[in-house]
Amino acid sequence: MVLCPAAGSDEEATLPNQQLPQRKKIRLDHDLYADTTTICSVTLCTDKRRDLFADTALADACLVLLRSQAEARSVAAHAYCFMSDHLHLVIAPSPEASVPDFLRDFKGLSTRIAWERGYEGKLWQPRFFDHFLRKDEDLRRAVDYIVNNPVRKGMVVEWREYSYCGSLVYDL
Repeated sequence: MVLCPAAGSDEEATLPNQQLPQRKKIRLDHDLYADTTTICSVTLCTDKRRDLFADTALADACLVLLRSQAEARSVAAHAYCFMSDHLHLVIAPSPEASVPDFLRDFKGLSTRIAWERGYEGKLWQPRFFDHFLRKDEDLRRAVDYIVNNPVRKGMVVEWREYSYCGSLVYDL
């Protein structure tokens, strides 16, 4: 039983005869994120879900950064889609960069790009959502799902009409 202090009380909440519960570990083993035979679907959300990528100049600059970082780090970006308040990626790590390392660097550099354009504060939420494709999951289906996000949102009729999605690996 958790004892909570009364509103406005200076007392701390305590668990009688117990330790406070540990936070749940939300990441898988780091080796999986570095395994070059795996493919990971990732969603990065902007801080406070702000519609930052509605600014096409920022979206353009971040897309250029994504391309250059993926090439420089040999990360296979099977699919990407910048939506107004988040980014979807289907990526495979490389010997040069695990998934978290690639995302950390991309988020840091893209934040600097935003600051150079007058934005203040954080660009991204600290964490990201991920899903590793299982062997029975079809990569092409995952790619199609990602690039068709603007279609499902009613932004375009056909995904090729949207400038901020595609693949850095395939000619779709």
